[in-house]
Amino acid sequence: MTEHRNFTARERVRFRNLLRVAAESPYAGERANALAAAERLASRCGMTLDEAAGTPAERAPVHAVDAARRARWAEAARVILVNETHMRAEKARWEQAMREAIARGLDAPHRDAADGDARGRREWRNAHPKSRDRFTFARVLLAETALPFREVASITGLDVYQVVGLKLKMRSAA
Repeated sequence: MTEHRNFTARERVRFRNLLRVAAESPYAGERANALAAAERLASRCGMTLDEAAGTPAERAPVHAVDAARRARWAEAARVILVNETHMRAEKARWEQAMREAIARGLDAPHRDAADGDARGRREWRNAHPKSRDRFTFARVLLAETALPFREVASITGLDVYQVVGLKLKMRSAA
């Protein structure tokens, strides 16, 4: 067993906060975790939970949670539950719509675009024959947006290393 030692000031504050959470939390799991953490902290110092808590005069005041606070917690938990329920329902509706769209073949343009990187680069050139060349377009994207290099590369059809090289060349001599 470890040698008995007193808490440092920081450990004492942490221990009292853990006991407060263990006493006041409306969630059983949170209370159990806080109590387990307090027990681990006490055992590191070679004490039981009661020894670490000290005499009743030394113990941290554990305030009873008033009815208004419990009501706020209950309302917050209800709102979170309602939001999660709506989110799950919306996700299920979206997934069903996607399955139906795929069954009807509406994802064909997206599948065709994702067929190959080289093909995508050729399509970019053919789709935008009168637009800027890829390097100029990449320079504009790098200068005017905060897009990551990979995004700029995928938009312009350039290699990531080419995009990074352009960014480095665009720096002003300091």
